[in-house]
Amino acid sequence: MPDTLPSRQPLSSLPAMNILILTSEFTPVMGGIGTYACEIAAAASRLGAEVTMVAPDYGRSRSEDDARLPFNVVRFPGGLHSMRHLPQKIMIARREVRRNHYHVVHAADWPFFIPAALCRWDTPARVVMTVHGTEINEAQTRLKRLAVRGAGVFGPRTEVVANSHFTENLFRERFAQPAAHTEAILLGVSDFWFGERRTRAEVRAEHHLARDQIVIVTVARITRRKGHHLTLQALARLPDHLRKRVTWLVIGPDGEAEYVKQLRQLAGGVDCDVRLLGSRSNEEIRDIYGAADLFCLTGLPDSSGRVEGFGLVYLEAGAGRLPSIATAVGGVPDAVPDQEAGLLVPPDIDSIARAITLLTADYDRRKALAAGAFAHAQELSWERCAAATYGLPYAGGRAGRVSATAA
Repeated sequence: MPDTLPSRQPLSSLPAMNILILTSEFTPVMGGIGTYACEIAAAASRLGAEVTMVAPDYGRSRSEDDARLPFNVVRFPGGLHSMRHLPQKIMIARREVRRNHYHVVHAADWPFFIPAALCRWDTPARVVMTVHGTEINEAQTRLKRLAVRGAGVFGPRTEVVANSHFTENLFRERFAQPAAHTEAILLGVSDFWFGERRTRAEVRAEHHLARDQIVIVTVARITRRKGHHLTLQALARLPDHLRKRVTWLVIGPDGEAEYVKQLRQLAGGVDCDVRLLGSRSNEEIRDIYGAADLFCLTGLPDSSGRVEGFGLVYLEAGAGRLPSIATAVGGVPDAVPDQEAGLLVPPDIDSIARAITLLTADYDRRKALAAGAFAHAQELSWERCAAATYGLPYAGGRAGRVSATAA
């Protein structure tokens, strides 16, 4: 096989591109990687590619649900990844590669990197691997680095796609990789988040929110690294006249029990309307975005090695015309361009408090950033992400696009 990278030029004049995606996380377990795999596959299908998704079955048949997807799904027995599953994944990758002629073999997450690398000599296809952030740090153990080196995972025929410029730089630093085979391709936001929602007045009435109340919303699991306590302490420092106008809606499941307990205790001592709403459906979250004024998620650097590789939730809020207050950690700056889609601040209480004060007090500034957040979310479609990753023809835009200036 040649050592040079196959072309990434669009195959507009050739038969449909045939893409194999290998993932260890997929529906119904839809974390960040599962969402990525499903969305990029659906977008590639909409752009005319033939897509085969290889994913675990989580212990039961998924054929009825898979039949509704716009691409072919091949399930293998298994669930969440463990290193003991690596031999199985190697056999699965080789079987699928030899079964069909693919233009692209895409390992959508870390557990399929070695299997994809080992089968690349069985195919002339481009071999693409996506890094998401945290797994780069987790792969720095001696055993994992030896396995990566022994399998030649990041060899000359491997293309590495990162979900943000931060993740791209982290990968290059940790694995000393040249820029030529690495590229940051930002994620997309689903059309769902631009879809029909209940009226602002209706949702506000349901939650007993006055018309002039400033509603800030946060959507994230309640864990220390998401920084809920920073937002809460920042709210406590607002001027009295602003703090009494603010309602903070916190959506997301509980994380560390001790942290959740501390947050609830802290909320009880703050003279502000703070509501921990728990988990809500995506439809409910979309409705609440439409009834809110600001999105705020103030994550912290994490000493455990976990990183915020991108920050898709900021784009979902932007699709609801919400500007964000965010901390400049990890890949968040790609999701929230500072002074365009929101305000990026350091992860400290005073900086967050100043940003909240500014946007709660200045309606015109809030409205301008809301328009910027909406435009940024529109631009980052999954079709753009799929086209850039696979080299598919793409005319730009988004189906059902709505004007950024619409009311």
